[in-house]
This record gives sequence, structure tokens and C-alpha cells, in this order.
Amino acid sequence: MEGQKFITLKRFHKILITILFMFTINVTPLHAEPQRTLVNLRGNQVLVPMDVPPREDFVLQRRITVDDRLIVFLYHDPNFRRTVDYAETYNLKGELMEITWYKPTEGLKRARDINLDDPETAGVAGVLRILDALSEQGRRSDN
Repeated sequence: MEGQKFITLKRFHKILITILFMFTINVTPLHAEPQRTLVNLRGNQVLVPMDVPPREDFVLQRRITVDDRLIVFLYHDPNFRRTVDYAETYNLKGELMEITWYKPTEGLKRARDINLDDPETAGVAGVLRILDALSEQGRRSDN
């Protein structure tokens, strides 16, 4: 009797492991958002959410270096009066770390590389996700 329980339990574990493995392969996460690719300064493709406007919609204003650690490209939308409407932040290796943009109807938004929020992960993943939205008045709301 005890041997049958062991065999049944062992069989159950095999079935459970098989089912879990199938779920990890076939299930798309609920938080997944449509993405497109963008090329970073190194020429590598980076996945960014579709909500991030294309940089081609903006005019490059200037490039600045921050503390010899970051390179920031500032862009202007000629349809609006703001001096900066879109910014891309890169590390010195040319890897895209963050995109920030402003639209009058949506406020300020940011998309950041998913590895930057994990202190145990070194380097960037090449996948950006939208973090939050900031309204014109500076109130924060989760996206």
C-alpha cells in the first residue's frame, strides 16, 4: 500500500512539473504590452513599448554628458512650445537606459530598462517598460 502511494505521488509530481513547464513556455504575461524595436548607439536593437513616440517625430536640440557617466539626447517637438519634449538617456557604452517624453494630453512619461530596477542585475536588458506618468501639475499616477 505504501509503495503504491509513493508511485502515485511520484507520478503526480511528474505530471505537475510537466504542466508547469508547459505554462512557462505557452503563457504570455498579463502585463505584456505591444512593443517595437529601436536601435541604440551601439547599433543593438532595444524593445520599447508602442506608447513611446518615435524619435523621428522630434528634432534634436542638443546632446549633453552628465557626470561623465551618462549621455542624454534632448529633442523638441516643433508642434509645441516646450524646449524639450523627448529625451533618451544612454550609458557611456551606448546602451539605452531610459526614454522620457511629454505630451500635453498625457503629461510626462518614462520608459526604463527593466534591469535598472534590480540592484543585483548588472547591465541593461535591452527591454524598456513604462514606469509611471507625471501630470503637468507634478502629481504622480501609476500607469
